[in-house]
Amino acid sequence: MVTEVAPRHSVGTALTLQTSLGFLLMGVTIQAVPILEAGLGWAAAFPVLALGPAAGIGAIRRLTRLRSDRESEP
Repeated sequence: MVTEVAPRHSVGTALTLQTSLGFLLMGVTIQAVPILEAGLGWAAAFPVLALGPAAGIGAIRRLTRLRSDRESEP
């Protein structure tokens, strides 16, 4: 989706940014989960982990709506 939305001249930069942010988020998550589990237990750590995929699904739905609105404009 990034390649479809980003301007042609900056597709490489957009993909690099997306990959870098993904690795950063993964590193933060790997460090944070043991702390959450130790402090709150797994019952609280798993719902926190679910926030990332839920935010991703929401962002993809929003982008899909924006794209369909843009395509339906005259």
